[in-house]
Amino acid sequence: MKVVADILGVARPNLIDRLKGRTKPRRRYHKAQDAELMPRIVTLVTARPTYGCRRITAILNRQLR
Repeated sequence: MKVVADILGVARPNLIDRLKGRTKPRRRYHKAQDAELMPRIVTLVTARPTYGCRRITAILNRQLR
């Protein structure tokens, strides 16, 4: 198993979890959703230039509730 993980360039525990089906599938990426959020994000960042991504995300999530 170590050799396979080394060849694939992944961590061995991740490979074992993947083979046993313990990982959750990723959600699909939709670029259209980004286009809807970008104007809001730009507005927040311009209003609060010292805020980082975590604070901006928290504010955005509160607004979307």
